[in-house]
Amino acid sequence: MNKFEYLSVLVSIIIGLAVSNLLSGAARLIQLRARVRLHATTLCWMAILFLINIQVWWAAFDRRYNDNWTFFAFLLFLMIPIILSINSYLVLPDLGDEDSVDPAANFHDNRAWFFGLLAAVPVVSLVDQAWRSGHLPMDLDALFRVVFTLQALVAARIANARYQLANAVGVLLLFLGYVAVLFLRLR
Repeated sequence: MNKFEYLSVLVSIIIGLAVSNLLSGAARLIQLRARVRLHATTLCWMAILFLINIQVWWAAFDRRYNDNWTFFAFLLFLMIPIILSINSYLVLPDLGDEDSVDPAANFHDNRAWFFGLLAAVPVVSLVDQAWRSGHLPMDLDALFRVVFTLQALVAARIANARYQLANAVGVLLLFLGYVAVLFLRLR
């Protein structure tokens, strides 16, 4: 087992927990459909978080030749899955045995934390890339991450439900384009 294989186990576990929470949350929403009013913005963000987690895991394969790991470099590598895992819990209300569950109120209540953490993901990614390469990247991938960060910071401040739904749909389309342009094939 090489260093990357060893270190990627923990990353995979954290991503797996986030994906598991999103998928089990989706199943619980179906089970509780008589008591839970579905919220399109929450569903859209669940899909986006699922795709981001998969993309993070997919892109991590590019690190397989990196043999120069330090503890700090590993922490940066680990921070993105940690943040995404936390967000996978923030996006969904507790779907326990309560009489009423309100995904819209949950989204509104957690909006600032959700988007604040989401804005941190591309920032951590840029810092990580700069740490590894010795310079800040100046390419289409870096531009997307800056746009994604700005979008999240703006969304953290705007409570309007229509804006939030339009934003979620826009981010979903933007992220699908990002993956199509930069990450369709495993490198």
